[in-house]
Amino acid sequence: MRTGWRTAACARLGLALGPRRVSRPKLARELVSKLGLAMALAMALGLAGMPMLGCMDGRSDVAFADEPAEGGNAVNTQQLPDSSFIYDTSIGDLAQADSYYDNQTVQVVGEVVGDGIRSGLDDRHQWITLSAEGDSSTISAYMTSEQVMKIDTFGRYGARGTMLQVRGTFHLVCPDHDGISDLHAEVVTVVSRGEEMPDEFDAKAFVPGVVTVAAGLAMLGVFYWLRERQR
Repeated sequence: MRTGWRTAACARLGLALGPRRVSRPKLARELVSKLGLAMALAMALGLAGMPMLGCMDGRSDVAFADEPAEGGNAVNTQQLPDSSFIYDTSIGDLAQADSYYDNQTVQVVGEVVGDGIRSGLDDRHQWITLSAEGDSSTISAYMTSEQVMKIDTFGRYGARGTMLQVRGTFHLVCPDHDGISDLHAEVVTVVSRGEEMPDEFDAKAFVPGVVTVAAGLAMLGVFYWLRERQR
């Protein structure tokens, strides 16, 4: 009796489970798919919870940005933006400048050549000329007489002028000076002092001339000797 009941129960259970049997490869694929889905869901929940934890701790990114730094690295978050920049450029670029450089703060290095020219009758400002090193480009610089006092030598034949670094505002068409292109100096720094470069006497330079003159005199003597012999 009991054996028959067990047989009948097993038969019924087998019939119930029979249609739901799954092969091992298919079962493995289902397990891997469900495991990957669970891991992706866990990562998404973790990432979503990070900002909430930051806000709960009072240490969000905004809080860090608003906190003032200590020491010399302190940043004033209320400071207005500054649109002025210093462009290290060359005198050659300014000599061929377009509207891009107009009214910009620039910085150039050049040799002082020519002479200083007084501007106006008050003698408070002067014009100087800066020449590019190794180039024929020049630019006119407008500066105070105190700044001009830093120049010890103006470049000329036999002398190398003072090398200056001049920072100021470049005007492509200056409204204050009849529309010329100039540089209004604000900061003038001496890069190197000028020096006199007189020509040194070189006796060897006269050797070719002496040889040529001697050869000419010798030929002239031979000519006269031949002419007197023909008489």
